[in-house]
Amino acid sequence: MQETGRWDLTPLYESLDDPRIEVDLAELTSLIEGSRGFFEQDKEELVLVTEAVELFEKVEILVHRLFAYMSLLSSADTSISRTIAYMNQIRGILAGFQEFDVSAKRLLAGLDIEELAKHEALADYKFILQEAKDEAGYLLDAELEEMIARLEIYGVGAWETLFSQLTSSATTDLDGEQKSLTELRNMAYDPDQDTRHRAYEAELSLYPQIEKSIAAALNSIKGQVLYLGKRRGHKSPLDESLFKSRMSRQTLDAMLEAIVEKNEVFVRYYQAKARYFGQKQLHWADMFAPIGKLPSGYTVEDSRKMLVSSFEKLHPPIAELIDKAHEDEWIDFYPRENKVGGAFCANLGFIEQSRVLSNFDGSFSAVDTLAHELGHAYHGMRIEKQAPLNQDYSMPVAETASTFNETHFLLEQIEASNDPEEKLGLLDSMLMNTSQTTCDILSRFLFEKRVFERVESESLRPEDLKEIMHDAQVEAYGAGLDEESLNPYMWACKSHYYSASFSFYNYPYAFGSLFSAILYKKAQAEGAEFMQKYDEMLTATTVSTVEEIGNLVGLDLTDKAVWLESMESFEPLVAEFERLID
Repeated sequence: MQETGRWDLTPLYESLDDPRIEVDLAELTSLIEGSRGFFEQDKEELVLVTEAVELFEKVEILVHRLFAYMSLLSSADTSISRTIAYMNQIRGILAGFQEFDVSAKRLLAGLDIEELAKHEALADYKFILQEAKDEAGYLLDAELEEMIARLEIYGVGAWETLFSQLTSSATTDLDGEQKSLTELRNMAYDPDQDTRHRAYEAELSLYPQIEKSIAAALNSIKGQVLYLGKRRGHKSPLDESLFKSRMSRQTLDAMLEAIVEKNEVFVRYYQAKARYFGQKQLHWADMFAPIGKLPSGYTVEDSRKMLVSSFEKLHPPIAELIDKAHEDEWIDFYPRENKVGGAFCANLGFIEQSRVLSNFDGSFSAVDTLAHELGHAYHGMRIEKQAPLNQDYSMPVAETASTFNETHFLLEQIEASNDPEEKLGLLDSMLMNTSQTTCDILSRFLFEKRVFERVESESLRPEDLKEIMHDAQVEAYGAGLDEESLNPYMWACKSHYYSASFSFYNYPYAFGSLFSAILYKKAQAEGAEFMQKYDEMLTATTVSTVEEIGNLVGLDLTDKAVWLESMESFEPLVAEFERLID
């Protein structure tokens, strides 16, 4: 019997003792061992490509099922050590697939994709085949790529693990109690100003005990990314990131230039919040301080009714998906011991479902978070009919449907509220989130870019990293925040910097936020007709570049004017926030 409030993972496996797990692992191992020498067969190139695609599909479905189950189970209960062992076993098996993967891309490099796509078995994969052909130009020899994949489990993977272990285990004293970094950072949302400021000072005092080790980890990870990227032919880690993001430099520059040009919008928000606290400029410790009030006391059933009602007005298919997710037990709702914090959504296209983890506490924020994560689930639904290898979208568009959902839900609640204190709280919630995905993301982007520019020729000390971060924050936040209060250790608490697989895991969030804002503006202006285009756009995200996605909804994303319009869409909200504050 399924426990109330927990997700149902039985469509994947009944339990860790389900014999199908070992059967699937054995099949995965067999497929990958059998892939060795695959391209040495005396067959026509068309036959080789067709059979290679079939093999890729089988491996993709098996890996997705196995890894999704283990990671979901682990997230719901971190005390289950067997899941980690299984995930490492899967990674080890997959490392043996590198030779096949590289050889397939090498073969495609010399073929005409247009001609291949004329054949029925490959027609659906035209985009992915072209992408693989392009990627072939950035690959080393097959044996080297396999060796790198195996070494990364114990190389940069170990540096990533070191960062996680240090930041999760370090503690410092606050009022006679040992507090972890997570606990201290969560106090940034405490309604008591004295508590926030003391927690912030305690947080800053914690970093020196781990800063040297974390700096070593960052130097090592960024150094390897830089070296391997250049060996593979990428001009820079940013160019490599954009290639993986299916996004042009022209689009990125247009978006960043618009953020810089219009950052006065959010500087005004920070300055208004500073006035609320009697400050000339906002202190860092007060950036996430709740002001006004937010409704609370919601049950899970309350949230279900609110969200279904809200999205029925905008687009009934989204409401239907939200209702289905509740009814079919896709959501693990409540916090408990050994469950990870935060929230996420995992799309499981191979069973045409998703799973959402939340830590529902009855607050308005918890309902808003469900709106966000169920936006990811709706995106998953829009792509689940795609072919198995066509179900991955790039990072920039990953936050589109989720932020679109959140934008609609928040704006509707703001519009409906007649209580000035509640309206102030709702406005602050929305502007706080968006200012983070513009100002803070800009600072993170500038920091990472400058670290890559220096790490090849010098070993950056904690003092260097603090200085780079401080300068990036001054540039991004401008007159909005008190310079003396800035957090120079933001590089030591954000796990995104410590990923070797995806550098610049920052600008995609700015893209998602601003792209969603302009999409929602068009939805309000054009109604149901636009929402049909919106659905078509989401479906196409797995087989299109970012720029092609924009064209589907009538937007030239390389044009700075689009991004300026998105930034300007927040000005009325800031003006209302200022009016309520003053």
